[in-house]
Amino acid sequence: MKKTLIAVLLVVAMVGAAGVYRLYRGAGVKSAQPCWGELRLIQAAKEQWALETHAAPGSPVTVSNILPYLSAVPTCHIAGAAYILGKVGEEPRCTVHGTLSNFKPDRY
Repeated sequence: MKKTLIAVLLVVAMVGAAGVYRLYRGAGVKSAQPCWGELRLIQAAKEQWALETHAAPGSPVTVSNILPYLSAVPTCHIAGAAYILGKVGEEPRCTVHGTLSNFKPDRY
């Protein structure tokens, strides 16, 4: 009887620990999703602007260039973070999360 009770408690504890871990990991990834989406929008706007203006690879890109292709000025949800647009042919990046190909989700 004691062994069965201990086994049941152990299983319940393991399931509870797994649930807490999933909630923790999910919250970190979800909080980074707005930045990931903004980087994708910036990249698409840069590509569209370069295509329509025949901009050469390496041409500098400004917010005023790509603003017509965006609904608003892109801002990161982390205080103090900023987006670096880069040049035509380069990935935009966030000063906190990195680039699309090397994205680092929030760790808090």
